[in-house]
Order: sequence, then C-alpha cells, then structure tokens
Amino acid sequence: MRIGRRHAVHAFVVLAVLIQLGFAAAFLVDAAETNRTYDALAGHRVAVQGHSVGCVVIVNGRSPTHNTRICRVDYRYSGRAFTAVIPSGETTTFFVDPLDTSYRMNKANFENGPVATAGDLVFASVAAFGALAVTVVHLEHLRTRRALGRASHGHDPTSRSRS
Repeated sequence: MRIGRRHAVHAFVVLAVLIQLGFAAAFLVDAAETNRTYDALAGHRVAVQGHSVGCVVIVNGRSPTHNTRICRVDYRYSGRAFTAVIPSGETTTFFVDPLDTSYRMNKANFENGPVATAGDLVFASVAAFGALAVTVVHLEHLRTRRALGRASHGHDPTSRSRS
C-alpha cells in the first residue's frame, strides 16, 4: 500500500496538533497540581529543616557564567524521609502538610505562591494557540487548493449555483 504525499501531510498536521494539545494539557495539569499543593500547605503546614547531601554543577555551554549549580537536600518528617533537588543557595527549609505528607514544597517556592503557575498557563496557552493556528492554516490551504482545482476544471469558484 502506497501512502501519498497528501496523506503524509495530513498525518503530520494531525500529529503536530495532537502533540501541541498534549503539551497544553500537561502544563494545565502541572499548574493544577501546583495549586493543589499550595492550597493544602497554605491551610496547614509544618516547617522542616533539611540538610544538603551534595551539589553538582550542570555545564550549559563553554562559558562558566552559564553553569547551573543544584543541590540534593534530605529532610525528615514524622519518621518519613524525603529528598528534593533545589538550586544552590536556596533555603533548605521545606513545608510538609501534616495531614497528607505527599504535599510538600520548599520555602522559596511556597513564598512565590500561586504566581509560580503563571509560566505553566502561558505555555499551555501558547501550545493551544499553536494547535489552533496549524489547524486553521491547514484548512485554509485545503480550501484554496480545492478552489484552484475547480477553477482549472472549468468551474468558477466565485459563482454560486442556484439549485
């Protein structure tokens, strides 16, 4: 079975739109999870002091000014051990929800509050708009090709038949 160029283009457009919508959904879910954690910790939280286990430098290029230093921090609450990776220089204080220890956040992120989800919402909006733009451009291209195809076969695309 031979797949024509037109089918390959349609498949690519559908795949591109689905990927963009998938990214949009992922960013929206991430924003919702961050808000849920923040809301739980805003209601009740316990501050826990962590200790740095070690740090690494991630080289982002040839210039040493573009390097990123991150640290692994361990902390304990109510007999359970937790680990986090944070940028070097941030506080090692973490907040834990005493009612549900799955809700945890470092103090620096908590102090930013729900504002930290703005980036997720922007990326979700851009991805959704990209999916819409690809769809509209593709459909407009198909409409133009059909009109040109009818015109080349003796049909006037601007005239309307009265039936």
